[in-house]
Amino acid sequence: MTLAALLGGALATPVAAAGEAGGDLPDSASVQADINGDGGPELITVRERDDDRVVSARFADHSYVESAFPSNTAGRLNLDPRVADLGRDGTADLLVTTATGANTLTFAAFTYIPEQGLVRVTGTDGAPLTFHDGGGATSLASYACHEPDDDGATFTTVRAERTDGGLDGVRTSYEVTRDTVVPRGQTEFHGAAEDAPVVQADPASCAPA
Repeated sequence: MTLAALLGGALATPVAAAGEAGGDLPDSASVQADINGDGGPELITVRERDDDRVVSARFADHSYVESAFPSNTAGRLNLDPRVADLGRDGTADLLVTTATGANTLTFAAFTYIPEQGLVRVTGTDGAPLTFHDGGGATSLASYACHEPDDDGATFTTVRAERTDGGLDGVRTSYEVTRDTVVPRGQTEFHGAAEDAPVVQADPASCAPA
């Protein structure tokens, strides 16, 4: 697998067994998160709607916002949203699954902006932020959050292929400001060990403080 393939999404080919889309699975999943900074939790739900999925938030005053997004995840698998603070600014963001691959989940991120609702995080060119978590015997994909670097980066992704000589891949850092993400640096690596610092990324580090 080439580096271009790693950057282009080769880890995220959707796969699902026929039985995985059975009717016994729940049709929605919810978490609580403070997405508007008022100190109280909102009810966040992801559910199926026709060919898409919908992420929604219900507030203490009973107001409600939602945003639909395309998903290549078969049936009702991996509905559970993850809560993160990608910009390390104290604001909770929502991570939703857009595709399920061989041992790998593909995510999109949404953030709440008053007067706009739940807005998908994109680059300055409008392309949605997409990242991965998983891997397996032949690949590795993960992400992490950290306090701002000198260039303002707070979010890092790692994607790599496992080879006979070690891990070959790329580590990319991003600055995240509300609904906009800007790449700030990229490091290619070849033959890296599994415990090498360049391949380390812990999704748990993105949990809101």
